[in-house]
Amino acid sequence: MTEVQAAKDLVRAFWYRGPTLPDLSLLHPGVSFHGPAPIGHLTGAADLERHLYQPLTTLFSSSLFPKYSGEELDRRSKEGQRPSIMRDAYMFLGGTWQGQTWVATTGQITGPARGRVWRLPDLGGQVANLRFGEFYRIAEGEIVEIRCLYDILGLLAQCGHRLLPPFEGRPEIPQGPAKKNGLRYDPSPEHETQPTLDLVEAMLGGCNRLNGSDLASMGMAAFWHGDMRWCGPWGVGETRGFQEFQDHAQGPSVRSFPDRRGGFHVARFADGPAAAFTGWPSLRGTFTGAPFRGIPPSGGPIGQNIMDFYIRRGDKLAENWVLIDLIDFAAQCGVDLLAQVADV
Repeated sequence: MTEVQAAKDLVRAFWYRGPTLPDLSLLHPGVSFHGPAPIGHLTGAADLERHLYQPLTTLFSSSLFPKYSGEELDRRSKEGQRPSIMRDAYMFLGGTWQGQTWVATTGQITGPARGRVWRLPDLGGQVANLRFGEFYRIAEGEIVEIRCLYDILGLLAQCGHRLLPPFEGRPEIPQGPAKKNGLRYDPSPEHETQPTLDLVEAMLGGCNRLNGSDLASMGMAAFWHGDMRWCGPWGVGETRGFQEFQDHAQGPSVRSFPDRRGGFHVARFADGPAAAFTGWPSLRGTFTGAPFRGIPPSGGPIGQNIMDFYIRRGDKLAENWVLIDLIDFAAQCGVDLLAQVADV
């Protein structure tokens, strides 16, 4: 078994117990966690249990999880009993980056949301989806580092708390790629993997050729199918087709941060037709252009913690699943988005 395959198996085992409280014994005792605002940075398995996984379990309380073992859940599933909370992965892939072994996954947790955690109001049991993106670094058979983003603003919006102004992207909650080919649980042949990584890196090079606010200077049409799909966080939304992508996703970012540059990654790899990268921050620039998602320009430097997941179809990219920590971005600009729900 290869090191990457062993790492993928380990992360799958980590989440085998349920959708909110994983097998913490698979964490290195000093595991490093980098998460979204307002969770932030945590160190050590005990910190993660207290400040991440227990609050997540409180947020998605359930009569079924984590009551039963994985084996019992398998049996009940075969009998047609679907739990009230589900963790569904859209994509799952592994690879290496600068000598390190990584596994990445994105998807959503679905269930009744309630409980006051992470400065959120009580969401009243509304059934909602929390989109997630996660990167795991594996060393010597343990999870030693986790990078995680949640679409917390999207969760709040589903429960009636819209903390950003209306946006032009489609507000639908994405339900995963058109095919299941982003779920790379088994090894992928190298002749499928390398072209994906080469294409993503060429696309990143194009992004960094940006000249001022001229979208055409990046040459994105060379890398994307005309019927592409881009699925961003709430506040940006989903776009369908290359023109919507330019108009509603890339365009606003370029107009707000005309000197922006990307590629500042802690991990970037491909697995068959799937690829993923993340950075802390992944994109950097100066906020001197147009307001961004209702936030006025600060005039100073900004960084955006981002996770990107891709699907290649043929010689171009077809799908891009994106998470951006907009709460952290707003805080850099002096705006506390969660203050709007502090007294709810």
